[in-house]
Amino acid sequence: MKRLEQNQTPAESRALQLLRALGSPARLRIVEIVAERKDCTAAQLAVEVGLAQSSLFEHLAALRDAGIVEVSGDGPNHYYGLDPSVLDSLAAYLGGIGGRTRGWPSPAGAGPNGSIIIRDATLDDAPAIARIYNQGIEDRTATLETQLRSAEERAEWLVAHDERHPVLLAVDPAGAALGWCSLNRFNPRAAYDHVADISVFVARESRGRGVGDAMLTGLEGRARALAYHKMVLAAFPTNLPGVRLYQRHGFLTVGTYHEQGMLEGRWVDVVVMEKILG
Repeated sequence: MKRLEQNQTPAESRALQLLRALGSPARLRIVEIVAERKDCTAAQLAVEVGLAQSSLFEHLAALRDAGIVEVSGDGPNHYYGLDPSVLDSLAAYLGGIGGRTRGWPSPAGAGPNGSIIIRDATLDDAPAIARIYNQGIEDRTATLETQLRSAEERAEWLVAHDERHPVLLAVDPAGAALGWCSLNRFNPRAAYDHVADISVFVARESRGRGVGDAMLTGLEGRARALAYHKMVLAAFPTNLPGVRLYQRHGFLTVGTYHEQGMLEGRWVDVVVMEKILG
């Protein structure tokens, strides 16, 4: 063990320190709450996490020692916030490891029912697309849209998507829809013709099963075939599985729109990410 530690690079040592600091459900929950609210008092965190203040302060001390959590304010009114650059560095390190595996062949049975098929969506898929999109709207994790959509509305949306802006559907071998994704017009000005905004939505019952990876791979392949130069997207920073998905596929964070929209009476931030296709 000592030999391993002596041979670690600075990046490895830093990643290990951060992973150790985050190696507790309570600390992960603290980080999630502070990421959502931007700053919190100890009293607020104690209520949200359900810990006695003595236990809470132990967890906060570990997160502060690792540089993940910062404290501000004077006297009794201390506020706890995050240093996003620290979490970005950990994500980049882990994303680099994940990037080395992208060329591996998929193991048998990697998909929900053995395989995931990516195909072009048709008008007959409008009900499934509406169902999956509405799940994303209801869950408040992937879109600022709040109005549920009908199959009829999604059919009109599909018709409006031309060959340069395809909609793809992920299905299992039996044909059941697992998710959908699309290349969307980023801006009507001609100068932006080679930039595609993307949408990715996975059905609730299919999340965490490789559907997003399969769709994003297929979407990037289509974007390259259509001679796009760049893909861009907007995501909630609190949607950690989604952000990790994009990072695994080489998307980089451009910046954050703070308090970009209001959901359930609360302002939410939106991160902007991009991938240059070359």
